[in-house]
Amino acid sequence: MKHLLSLTAIALCFCATQAMAASDSATGNSKAKIISPVTITAVTGASGDLNFGTMLSSSAHVVTVDNANGRTSTVSSMLVDDSANAPHSGVFTVNNGGSAAVTATLALPANATVSNGTDTLTVNNFTSNFPTGSGNIPTGDTTVMVGADLNVTANASSGDYTGTYNVTLSY
Repeated sequence: MKHLLSLTAIALCFCATQAMAASDSATGNSKAKIISPVTITAVTGASGDLNFGTMLSSSAHVVTVDNANGRTSTVSSMLVDDSANAPHSGVFTVNNGGSAAVTATLALPANATVSNGTDTLTVNNFTSNFPTGSGNIPTGDTTVMVGADLNVTANASSGDYTGTYNVTLSY
């Protein structure tokens, strides 16, 4: 009887092993698409810096450079024509190196400052030629023009005023 139980146990193990020996498999596919990042770069120098031009400061006024290189002032007699320091919109190059247009948003600062080391003036009301909200960036290069208001205080000291501002592109 002992041998019969041992043979039965061996037979059950063999059958169980045989039942588990059958299998099947399938191959799945994997995919990924990598695109080149969209970049934004400031164009610097006379052709790209946001330049409010030359002005007087005997009274407080606001100088506006729009996003198409136009300049106005709340007191127009304060503006000085100076070809060596001509007003100019800020210029940025957006590059979409991918193979399809990308939807993006452009965030402009609420304000910034410029200083000559002694006095500081506020820059605000930034605008751009980029669509409000979000817009499509086609493949290749796109030029974004930025304008703003410079708040000139009465009797601001003479000198060259400089500063920076941040533009953020999200996509």
